[in-house]
Amino acid sequence: MILSCKTIGTCLAERARHTPDEISLIYEDVSYTWNELDKISDYMAYRMHTFGITQGTHVGIWSVNNPNWIIVFLSLQKLGALPILINTCYREKELKEILLIANVEYLYYGDVYKDIHYSDIVETIKKENTCNIKKWLFIGKDRTGSWLNFNSFVSSEKTKRAYGITKSLQSKVKSDSNACMLFTSGTTSRSKGVLLTHNNIVNSALATIHHMQWTKDDRMCVTVPMFHCFGVTSSLLTTILLGSTMCILPYYKTIDVLNCIQKHQCTIINGVPSMFLAMLRNEHFKEYDLSSLKSGIVAGSPLPPEDYLTICSQIPSLKLIPSYGQTETSPAVTFSLSSDPDEKRALSVGKAIEGVEIQIVDNESGSLLPVGESGEIMVRGYNVMQGYYNMPDETKQALTPAGWLRTGDMGFFDGEGYLHINGRKKDIIIRAGENISPHEIEDYIIKIPWIEQAVVIGVPAEVIQEEIVGCVVLKKGETLHEEYIRQYLASRIAHYKIPVRFLEFQEFPMNSSGKIKLAEIKSIAIKRLNQSDK
Repeated sequence: MILSCKTIGTCLAERARHTPDEISLIYEDVSYTWNELDKISDYMAYRMHTFGITQGTHVGIWSVNNPNWIIVFLSLQKLGALPILINTCYREKELKEILLIANVEYLYYGDVYKDIHYSDIVETIKKENTCNIKKWLFIGKDRTGSWLNFNSFVSSEKTKRAYGITKSLQSKVKSDSNACMLFTSGTTSRSKGVLLTHNNIVNSALATIHHMQWTKDDRMCVTVPMFHCFGVTSSLLTTILLGSTMCILPYYKTIDVLNCIQKHQCTIINGVPSMFLAMLRNEHFKEYDLSSLKSGIVAGSPLPPEDYLTICSQIPSLKLIPSYGQTETSPAVTFSLSSDPDEKRALSVGKAIEGVEIQIVDNESGSLLPVGESGEIMVRGYNVMQGYYNMPDETKQALTPAGWLRTGDMGFFDGEGYLHINGRKKDIIIRAGENISPHEIEDYIIKIPWIEQAVVIGVPAEVIQEEIVGCVVLKKGETLHEEYIRQYLASRIAHYKIPVRFLEFQEFPMNSSGKIKLAEIKSIAIKRLNQSDK
């Protein structure tokens, strides 16, 4: 694979020159050509410049998928600013944490996500004056109910002079510059900002296109969130490079996905396993014609072979390709082979993409392990992140001097060179493709006065792969009130992080060093949950 040295802004400009009148994106009842997307993002970039946004400025984007999210992201790329991509599910405390960790100076925020009204949260934070935000910028629909378009800009923002300034600023952006910061949960409560360059993202998108054999005639149903690497690289960037069309949904809702595929005759759909499984389990699934689908990536969390084969049998036109990756790897590391039968693709995550190396090492010694032996997966290549923002110790732990990324995931190679994932060294929970730090949830639960200790675990669950369970030891004489804990957490953390069940323990099992035996707690919890379900 020949690596590209182009910036995202350059890729968009080239796309607009080659296919100016082709449709770039469709959202609800509006659509944009590639020429429109390029010009509108030029105008927006100039407006941002007048606000004081320039190369290196940290700018947050907090909104569900929509045209304005994409335009803001692309405009920031043209200026060389650094987009900080923020989870749409965040509540006030989580948003404040990210704004402070990432040193965000400007925040573009949307309207609403389910029951989360962004404006209300923004107003609260503004009054507290605890975050160093220079300007808060709303990017929902305007007063006429329209998304950004040519009429959204005044004449001074569309002059040759404005265009010249924008292009001059864009020419200073280099392909090895950071293109965005995305957040991932690790084994500690503190979120980590992953820095990815234009080279990381553009080349990962090129590798995805090459492996998936997508073309400009494809139509992609985009339901994965843009704040995920899956959305930015495998959706937005691949369509820019190809000139294909994105049919965008604000967020995942099964019936909306089915409608979108049928209405727009989508040929591609990417997602985490729970998305595909939820489609199959929807009572209206068989009422929809999904025969236009031909290709898609499934990634983000483990998918049992039987579930994979069920998806393939229920949507026979869809060639679903399992993939392995992380935010830290932009995200793709492996793809299964399209030439393999479904039964073979169901058993592994395939082989390394071209230009990327994988090795399996012993957890303790770090020595290379032979075929068939399980150890930590290490990755090296053009896709590996630059590091974690303002976290030199965490970066040093993750990246070796030789450029290898310690993924924290466990796996092994079989005799044919296919990678198999069989566990996680990292103490995280993956629920419906979201990486969740149990320690973050524990830190909130333990603040409840009548709780002595708290351990949060993930247990196997249908569709979403893992469900969250809170295990607690109460203070003497206290009683467990599950609903109170849920309400307490609901105002503090995203809904998907709230445990579905709480189990009371008299005490937690400990080892000889006084450390809690997580595996034993998990085993006890699963047994108790199974008994209560009978």
